[in-house]
Amino acid sequence: MMLKKIWIAILFISVGVQSQNSITGIVSPKNDLVTRVILYQLKGAKQVYISNSKIDNDQFKLEIPQGTEAGMYRLSFTPAGFGFADFLFNQENISLKFDSHNLSNSVAFLTSEENKTYANYLVETTNVKQKLDSLQIVFFGLKDKKQDEITIDLYAKTLNQYHKIQSEYEAKTDGKLANHFIKSGQNYFAPTLFTSPQEYLNSVKYHYFDFSNFDNPVLMNAAFFGEKAIEYVFYLNVSDDLQVQNALCKNAINEVMQKVGGNNEVKSEILTSLIYAFEQFENLAMAGFVIDEFYDKLPANLKDEALIDEMRSKIKLAIGNVAPEIIWEENGVQKKLSDLNVADNYILVFWSTTCSHCLLEIPKLYEFTMGNDAIHVIAVALEDHKKDYEQFTAKLPLFTNILGLKKWENEMAKEYKINATPTYFILDKDKIIVAKPEHFVDVKAYFED
Repeated sequence: MMLKKIWIAILFISVGVQSQNSITGIVSPKNDLVTRVILYQLKGAKQVYISNSKIDNDQFKLEIPQGTEAGMYRLSFTPAGFGFADFLFNQENISLKFDSHNLSNSVAFLTSEENKTYANYLVETTNVKQKLDSLQIVFFGLKDKKQDEITIDLYAKTLNQYHKIQSEYEAKTDGKLANHFIKSGQNYFAPTLFTSPQEYLNSVKYHYFDFSNFDNPVLMNAAFFGEKAIEYVFYLNVSDDLQVQNALCKNAINEVMQKVGGNNEVKSEILTSLIYAFEQFENLAMAGFVIDEFYDKLPANLKDEALIDEMRSKIKLAIGNVAPEIIWEENGVQKKLSDLNVADNYILVFWSTTCSHCLLEIPKLYEFTMGNDAIHVIAVALEDHKKDYEQFTAKLPLFTNILGLKKWENEMAKEYKINATPTYFILDKDKIIVAKPEHFVDVKAYFED
């Protein structure tokens, strides 16, 4: 709801089906690319699978199993990438309508007064919050006393309007599920404008969690705290310098953990969300920091060991780390990647003779590197059979050619998380991963820039 820039990875848990309530929707205008919708219950950083439905004639219907608890739920559209929409379910039938060209930001509730009220709250308060922030930013640049007075007066009136809207919606939803999110969704705004940006930023950060009740069980069973922490860590601590950015993030994560206090269940949710967020931003070093400094220290029942293993495996392949060892046999002699000392840079490419794209790119890679002693190619062919490999690699005598039988099940493929070919890694002379280009043109650009 609050934050849709980052997709949190999920665990799927099935529940038995005994229909009681339903979710019906209209997706209009017709979009043949959007074929199905999946319903999940949000449980902290996890999404619990409930049901799914094909979209027929621009409509869908999802059955809600009897006994499904109240809480925050998510409709996710497939194929992946078309977006999702969150809503409150509290033992009632719900009807929604979507614009098929903007699924994540176009949900309209045809029924469910509680969802209509919460949706209206989000729209109204977002508009006023943006106005308050804009007035503060404008105030920093004013040099005219008269304009100062006008801006100060307008800020005070807008702040009163915000407090009035907040109070009205809290009263309107008293005793309802939405009330938990409305109370915790409010922001602190200083009673007067700040004269310096740093004072303003300090205030925003200091008061960011003022209305977050980390012991609230309703919020704990939603994605609320994870999204709140992601916004704090990633969007209130920004630098163009990666090292500075990482330092800011580390400090912000420490601050979040201090705010949460001793609630390990909430810590687990927040840390899981941050780990997957850093993975999505391709900052595996920071994902490792979160695991080592916080997540791995949680009680055993609040840790997902599979998550730790998965991330540690991916962290090994992060830029800046030494490439995992590769061992092969060449003319009866055992060879190691770590022992190679023939170039300043190495291109490690995983490919296959059964991959048509590879058969186009590998010859181009050979031609590009031929005669350049500063670059050496290690080409690992993932194959089911040896015959085609031998015929093709006979044309690549300057490469270090390695045969990886059993294709995707090959240990080298598993170690390097290969799920598509060709896959490239660029290594320096010490076999440290310095780049992971997607295509040959990216490899070429790396060395030509």
